[in-house]
Amino acid sequence: PSDVKTFAFDYSYWSHDGFEERPDGVLEPQSASSNYASQKRVFGDLGQGVLNNAFLGYNCSLFAYGQTGAGKSYSMVGYGSNRGIVPITCDELFKTIAENSSNSAQRYEVTFSMLEIYNENVRDLLGDASAKSGLPIRQHPSQGFYVHGLKRVPVGSYREIEQRMEQGTASRTVAATNMNATSSRAHTVVTIVFDQIAGGGGKETKKSSVMNLVDLAGSERADSTGATGDRLKEGANINKSLSALGNVISALADLSTGKKKVMVPYRDSVLTKLLQNALGGNSKTVMIAALSPADINYDETLSTLRYADRAKKIKNQAVVNENPMDKLLRELQMENERLKKVLDSGDLSSAGFPQQQQQTGMSKEDVEKMRKELEEEIRAQLMSNSELMQQSSSDNWEAKVDKKSRIPHLLNLNEDPMLSGVVVHFLESAEILIGRSEEELQPQIRLMGLSISKRHAVIARLTDTEFEIRPAIQGAKTLVNGLPLTGPMELTHKDRIVFGSNHVYVFINPKNRSCNAGLPKRINWEFVQKEIANVKGFATGSAEQAVVQEQILELIPMVTEVNAISDELNKYRSFEVILLPVTRPDGTKGSRCAVQMQDLLSDLEWRWERGKFMNRRFLMLELYQRFQAGDASVHSVAKDADPFWEPPEEVTVGTATLFLQSLAYCLDFEDRLPIVDHRGVVEGHVTAGLTPCDSDGQPLGEDEFVEEPEDLLGRPLRFNVRIESAEVLRQRHARGACRVTFALLSRSATTQTLADTAAPKFAFSEKFSLASVQPQHLKLLTQGSVTL
Repeated sequence: PSDVKTFAFDYSYWSHDGFEERPDGVLEPQSASSNYASQKRVFGDLGQGVLNNAFLGYNCSLFAYGQTGAGKSYSMVGYGSNRGIVPITCDELFKTIAENSSNSAQRYEVTFSMLEIYNENVRDLLGDASAKSGLPIRQHPSQGFYVHGLKRVPVGSYREIEQRMEQGTASRTVAATNMNATSSRAHTVVTIVFDQIAGGGGKETKKSSVMNLVDLAGSERADSTGATGDRLKEGANINKSLSALGNVISALADLSTGKKKVMVPYRDSVLTKLLQNALGGNSKTVMIAALSPADINYDETLSTLRYADRAKKIKNQAVVNENPMDKLLRELQMENERLKKVLDSGDLSSAGFPQQQQQTGMSKEDVEKMRKELEEEIRAQLMSNSELMQQSSSDNWEAKVDKKSRIPHLLNLNEDPMLSGVVVHFLESAEILIGRSEEELQPQIRLMGLSISKRHAVIARLTDTEFEIRPAIQGAKTLVNGLPLTGPMELTHKDRIVFGSNHVYVFINPKNRSCNAGLPKRINWEFVQKEIANVKGFATGSAEQAVVQEQILELIPMVTEVNAISDELNKYRSFEVILLPVTRPDGTKGSRCAVQMQDLLSDLEWRWERGKFMNRRFLMLELYQRFQAGDASVHSVAKDADPFWEPPEEVTVGTATLFLQSLAYCLDFEDRLPIVDHRGVVEGHVTAGLTPCDSDGQPLGEDEFVEEPEDLLGRPLRFNVRIESAEVLRQRHARGACRVTFALLSRSATTQTLADTAAPKFAFSEKFSLASVQPQHLKLLTQGSVTL
């Protein structure tokens, strides 16, 4: 190939095919010649090194980068029986501890934390799920950036870590659903602190290793190219983390290649602050670049490879974290003295604190008081965590698993497979109210988020094996199997239920598993979205329209979401997915996805391309989250900053098709054509025609008629497209023009704009020419058309 691109890497794996599933669900190579890389092999190459370095006392970091769906979460966490690097590493950690404990006097301490970064906010996934604000990032003079108030849980076995990971995933699921946050836009950071303590009698030494295991947000979301031309660019915080991470990696790569005076911008985002050690400090770091083998994802794959290639050039200086305990105490005392001097001088910048964190006027007693309060807070937190861990015993967990096999329940579905099947609502009462939690009302199943009413729906048990669902109030938005719920409806096993905008569940009835024979073995998010799309009239069977269908399935839940936001914020806007006709260069017809916004007060309409809508949606989410936080200014946003506002613009009323068959015989043709909108509704008529002509644009005589289209081969073909007049049915379309597009010639022409008339007289004519009719043109002339 002429355009060869070279990238550096240590390992390359293939995991998209060439595997078979064992009875226990584990995937393995289907033959000795298969190049399929199992999870076990990937751990052996990458995870084992992380584990070995942790026992040696090094800080270790492993992070996965790549576009959504390429396999980042699968490699890091795994799915089902196919455990990823993180759980296998944790399991092997405790196995090694158990082996070493029987042969040495060393003590081992392991703590676990799990956080999520979304929109520059840090959420503690093991903390209070009801907390609305994010945790603050602080800076320690010697230890660097840390999350203040993050819950660090002491763990004594792999089972405890597994339970905590499930707790964190459940918290992430609920938050993503309630806050309308897309999981592929969030970074998840699991941190394991592993201490090895040896010796005694005041001569103890400690080796401490911090393992950061990071699942980064989908990289294809980091650019806003799809919103090119939009007056509002993507929200500043949405792609800030990945952009900042790229800048840090580039700066570190430059430093490693010998460039001087390079400033590494760690402070530019929350993510880069927390990963400072992992990226350019005291850490042995592994980066997994997850790639899609599909040619349609070429740009994202190339971008990921470039990202990883830059990261490969970074050289970290990792050292063993081994310090005597008394030295640690001396360092703390020295730090106290130094902080006192700094506080007395009022210049905190000399201590490594940024200028904005200055706190003058604190005495030594105040500093000691704060330090004691912090120690007491940590001790109380550890005690609380230990109690919580005792409550989360394996017996309780096994009882819950057994309960799912006996009791009918609702099981959540999420577009991220890792977050599906995490939330379970058991249906044990005779009647179960579903709705928004309020002080005066506490439903048995409490949901938050868009379009959820205080009393939303009721699930009633009719007999021991039969259940029905009904709306709790009129107008509550619920879909069952893609159809709106308007009255009582019997529930059967595997029925799909959508409450509000994005609470998606499947009904599981272990006592009566009879269901529609056509349903798949496992219901997933994609199946539910396809079902909703089919009900809305978007067929999903044509392979030719696969890309359009994928976009429809992606847009439908998002459109539902922004409609609900519009309702909550009283924006009087409605959104719908539409398919617009496209004429290909060969004259064949196709379609493309777009979103139509309508002003419910004025009936004005706007058509947004998919990229622009995706951009606006994130800005709408930011606005809604400010509304949830009680920010009153969301109701007085300036027009130029309001994602719901657009200036009036021209909109396509509909299209008319003018067939070219008459030109294949050099005949004149005129017809009154229907103007059809994207829904197939006739919005008016246009009178148009085709007239073969000479080089001066004069109509040809009757003697120029040809009996067979093949007689035109090798000859020039010239013709006039005439647009005489039009009639539109709606008065709001009484100002407009008509455009003719000839895809083969990549040409279009537009009539003058006429106003204040529903029956414009255009009297328009435009000449088009083919220099020489070729065989490939004959099909277009006999079967093709131009679009008006």
